[in-house]
Amino acid sequence: MPTKRVISQVPGLPTQDGNRVHLTRLVPGRSQRGSDAFRALDPFLLMDHFGPMTLPPGTDAGFPPHPHRGFQTLTYLIQGAFRHRDSTGGSGLLRPGGAQLMNAGAGIVHEEMPVPEHLETGGAIEGVQLWINLPAAHKGSAPGYTDLQPESMPWRALPGGRIRVLAGEIAGVTGPAVTPAPIAYAHVELEKGGRFEQAIPAGWTAAVVPLEGTLRVQGEEVAADTVALLGEGDGVAVEAAAPVSFMFLAGRPIGEPIAHYGPFVMNTPGEIEQAISDYQAGRMGRLD
Repeated sequence: MPTKRVISQVPGLPTQDGNRVHLTRLVPGRSQRGSDAFRALDPFLLMDHFGPMTLPPGTDAGFPPHPHRGFQTLTYLIQGAFRHRDSTGGSGLLRPGGAQLMNAGAGIVHEEMPVPEHLETGGAIEGVQLWINLPAAHKGSAPGYTDLQPESMPWRALPGGRIRVLAGEIAGVTGPAVTPAPIAYAHVELEKGGRFEQAIPAGWTAAVVPLEGTLRVQGEEVAADTVALLGEGDGVAVEAAAPVSFMFLAGRPIGEPIAHYGPFVMNTPGEIEQAISDYQAGRMGRLD
């Protein structure tokens, strides 16, 4: 199987979002700006690695109420606990090893905040949030929320490591997240000398993103919090020179125009203006 090589490496951008949450913005990365940045990994729009950080006692760090329209969010928690509420009445507890898939669709307002125990005592938090674009035909879909508990995506053994599949079929395992844009998404941990190999459909975008440690793709090293975009080939082969934890993502490009403003991703500037108007008028709902 001819494997893909790395065609570009983009370091993440350390920043803050929400209410004092430290994170690394992996997509768009440090050198990517403007609407072109949102096409580089089509159908993926944004990827944040939040933490690892320790919330101090009494903290209110988190993501207070904010709107979205035109895409899906897939939030995966590695450590800590978050609670979710949204304007459709959706709610849930995000536990370590679990995830939440939120369809913003026609518009939603939601919040992601630490659980009461963290508010009182503090604690470690780490996770990854991925924005997945919706095709134009689905941007007006009904908003909604799906809890993906750890039990629905347990760790599976790999030679020299393990894998947790969130979406698509990888290493013979199918993840529970279902998205209109076909994707494959997983968290992989390898021991020193471990190897991960996976076939990728022709024409799909693919990348590997180390969260901790360094990996190698065809001899090229990729450091933590760096997005390695992969080129042509039938699959990917990743090697671990030392223990490494990374995200693997691949997806079929949507190939539609992208108009972006803050929490809204649509196809035209006019649709962005309408999204702003609808949010301001309360037509995306509210959180009490």
